[in-house]
Amino acid sequence: MTSSALAASVSEIDGADEEWSWQAARPVEDDEWTVCATVGRAFVADWERMAAGYQRAEHGRSDAMASAAFVLDWYGSLPGIVGGRLFTRARRVPRLGPEALAFRRHPAEGRPDGVALLDERFWCLPDDPAATDGAATVVDDEQALARVLRAEVRAHADWFLSCYRPGVKLARRNLLGAFFDGLDVGVWSGGERGPAGRAAVLTDAALVLPGGTPEFPSRSTLYVLTDSCGRTHLTRCRISCCHDYRLDDAEQGCFTCPRTAPLARPHRAATWEEAE
Repeated sequence: MTSSALAASVSEIDGADEEWSWQAARPVEDDEWTVCATVGRAFVADWERMAAGYQRAEHGRSDAMASAAFVLDWYGSLPGIVGGRLFTRARRVPRLGPEALAFRRHPAEGRPDGVALLDERFWCLPDDPAATDGAATVVDDEQALARVLRAEVRAHADWFLSCYRPGVKLARRNLLGAFFDGLDVGVWSGGERGPAGRAAVLTDAALVLPGGTPEFPSRSTLYVLTDSCGRTHLTRCRISCCHDYRLDDAEQGCFTCPRTAPLARPHRAATWEEAE
């Protein structure tokens, strides 16, 4: 049973998330969920086969590099999105170790579509209403809370990457980059839309990922882009690559892809359906 304070924050996020379901307790349907600590080589290999099957259904073919990159991206996003959203939405950081998180996969697509927090403990600020909760650890300020968040995500990444063996060799930058990207996206997706929300997200992103830290040398890549139609987007340039372009006949990356040249991004962004 998780603390009511953390459960309330998770419930708020769950109500606003159209991609994932969020739970603050061990799921009743245990057979549908995987505790991160149990993910090993056999699980990763099966997950890559699942990703390949989805690619064939969607594109008529699969690619081993893309299958491996999809799985790395999916797993790497878990601690960062969970921690980043809770930081942005509630100024709380839960335990993000592999034993503290569980996830559920979409039965057809293979991507995570649910996350469960298995540990009731969390870090928060002195003015948090739940600061006296027995599960809370109070830190001095937002900078300290951001350091805790980075450390939790990096520790999870180090554990996973120490035993991770994909079906094909991926670029070194993809490995830790997938966890960096997950954290950057977590902060981004936890914010509000519109100009005011955009400014707040950029401030939070710079706080969480300022660059030059022991956990992540790169700084947040979130920025505002004006596309060739004159629309503005809050977007980012990924560190890792999902290799989805290998499944595209034109072999064209998305506008957040690290392979996409800066001058090409406004045109690519113009085909994106969502603008702020």
